[in-house]
Parts: sequence; structure tokens; C-alpha cells
Amino acid sequence: MGRLAAFPAQEIKVIGLISFGHMMSHFFFFVMPPLYLSLQQEFDVSYAVLALPMSAYALAAGITQTPVGFLIDRIGARKLLILGSGIQGLSVAAIGFTDTFWQLMVLYTITGIANTVFHPADYGILSGSVAKERLGRAYSMHLFSGNLGWVLVPGVMIGLTALFDWRAAFIIVGMVGFVFALVVWAMSGNLSEEVADRDKDAARLDHDSHSVRQGLRLLMSYPIMMCMLFYVMLTIGFTGVRSFIVVALNQLYGMSEILGNTILTGFMAGSAAGVLVGGMVADRYGPRIATAIATLVSAGIMLIIVGSYQLPAAVILIAITLSGALQGVLLPSRDLLIRAVTPQGSMGKVLGFLTTGMMLAAAAVQPVFGWLMDIQEPRWVFWLSAVFVVGGLFCFAGASSTTEEKQPA
Repeated sequence: MGRLAAFPAQEIKVIGLISFGHMMSHFFFFVMPPLYLSLQQEFDVSYAVLALPMSAYALAAGITQTPVGFLIDRIGARKLLILGSGIQGLSVAAIGFTDTFWQLMVLYTITGIANTVFHPADYGILSGSVAKERLGRAYSMHLFSGNLGWVLVPGVMIGLTALFDWRAAFIIVGMVGFVFALVVWAMSGNLSEEVADRDKDAARLDHDSHSVRQGLRLLMSYPIMMCMLFYVMLTIGFTGVRSFIVVALNQLYGMSEILGNTILTGFMAGSAAGVLVGGMVADRYGPRIATAIATLVSAGIMLIIVGSYQLPAAVILIAITLSGALQGVLLPSRDLLIRAVTPQGSMGKVLGFLTTGMMLAAAAVQPVFGWLMDIQEPRWVFWLSAVFVVGGLFCFAGASSTTEEKQPA
């Protein structure tokens, strides 16, 4: 393979701006779990109930995600990115002023709806602003920023809570999100968007590549459905780890909240590092099934080991970090696979649809993992996660087979 092409300055600006917003969107989605041990005592609710705001966030996002994807393809990614990021920042900040658990739940639901703009808008802007030969690495930096948000959130939320209190922590991070919306508005002239090629296949699409009928037909196609199932499997596989590993390690091995969050941070940091490596792998080799086999099977094995054997904390940290890194390596290849099976100008609706599956899966399994904590069965968090992670391999292979069929003989 030849030397990878360098990014021009304009593309670097776009990738940096969009990636920062992606980091904040991931940060906001994960802002509660690092404080679960403390919040469970403060609100005096079960872990299943404590997981409901995360479920409400994901359910609201899942229901509205696909319509937002269609809307982004129709009216533009930049406008909705500004609106959604602004609302999300304000709703997170408002959590700091809540008096009851149910007020928190309502505001977190609004946060979930606002979050729907990020994935379809981000990929629409990146696909329109970055040259095709550099998209794998652009996607990997975008993914890295999201994982970086997860890396930062345990330390930031625990640190701000220790310095002030949990209310101030929400207000501070929420206002950072609102300021980001203002920055996007100020720099929107530098952002390009992918648009449909209306000259190609015009008759087949009745001169309207954004039609609802054609869009739904695309979403129900085999390769897109396989990508959807892959999103669902991987989401279930890692929701338990991301949301409940601190509680699970406390119940299994008596680990403190600080040590548990350190291991959680290792998982997130490993995933973030993995996507950077995965970007180079994706640009050089494309979305290969061999990459999926090597990463998903190995990541699942690491989870099974941690859930099955009482190991030293350092060994658990290494194993969990490796599991996160392995799944991170695959993610840029996943995004290139989605790009390969998606017609030009349809990334908004496709990413919206895939994110719908991801969010609905997250909504469904949050209380399930919380219930496992309530009945003192923390090992199943790791075992179930491993089953779904490895199961995602078959969905990836199904979607990848359709791209191979398109290659010339």
C-alpha cells in the first residue's frame, strides 16, 4: 500500500470541530453511571430504577432518531447540529436545578432527543468535507473523540462533585455544550455537507432522492438491516460494561468506587486508542471480516475472564482495557462498511436509522443490567456482554458480504 495522504488544514478544522461536539454528545450520554453508587444512596432507589433515566434518554433518542436523520438530509446538517447541541447543553445544565429524581428523568429525556442530531449530522458533514481517501482516518478521529468523552466523564464528574457538588457538575458541563453550539453557529460557513447526486439514477428515484418511500426501502434493505443488527448487538454487549462495571466490580470483588471508575476509565481509554489504530487499518484494508473476527472474539474472551475469575485489580484493568481497545479497532471499519452500502446523500437517514437501533437497544437493556445488580448477579453483566459482542460478528459478516458482491470479477 502507498503512503497515506496527509490532511489539508481545512479538513483538520472541520474534523476538530465536529469531533469536539461528538465528544460532548458521548459525555452527556454517560454522565450519570460514574456516580451510580452515590446517587443510589442519595435517592434511595433500586439500581433498576436508577437506570430509568438512561433508558428514557435512549428510548426518546431511538424514537426520534430516524425522523431527524430524514430531516437532516432534507434541510441540512449544520442547522440541526446547532439547534440540537444547544438544547442538549441547556437541558444537562438544568439537571443541576432539579429537586426530584423524576425531574432529572424528564430533563435527561430531553437531552436524549437533542442528541439525535449528532451522528447523522456529523457523518453528513464529514462525508461532504473530507476526501474519500482520508475518510477512514477522519471517521476514526471522530470515533476517538466520542470515546474520549467516555474516558473523561468519570474523572470530570467525580472531580467536580468533590470540588463542588453533583448539581454544580451538571451545570458546568452543560454550559460547555451550549457554548459549543455557539461556536458551530459562528463557524458554519466552513462546513460542507454531503448532498445527493440527483443526476444519477434520476428516473429510478423519480427525481427525488429524499423521498420517504425510497428512503424506507433503503433502510429495509439487507445490508442496512445487517448494519442495524450489528449496532444493536454491540450496543447491548458494551452497555453493561459502560453502565454497571463499577457496581459489578464492587459486588464481585469489593472494589471501591474510585478503583472501579479507574477500571472503567481504562476501558474507555482503550477504546479511544483502538479507534486511532482502527482508522489506519480501515484506510489500508477496508471493512474486512478478518478484522471483525480478530477483534470481537478476543474482546468477548476478555470479558468472560473478568467475570469468571477473581483476579488482581491490575490484571482486571489490563483485561478490560484490552477489551475496549479491541472493539475500538473495529469501529472505523464499521463506519466504512456503512459508507460502502449507503447511496450518496443518504448518510443522514441511514445513520439516523442505525442510531435508532442502538438507542432502543440501550433503553431496553439498562434496567435488565440494573436488575442483575439488584439480585446480586454481577457476573452476568460480563457474560451477557461477551455473548452479544461476539454475536455481532455474524451481522458484520452479513453486511460485508454485500460489498464483496459488488466488486468486479
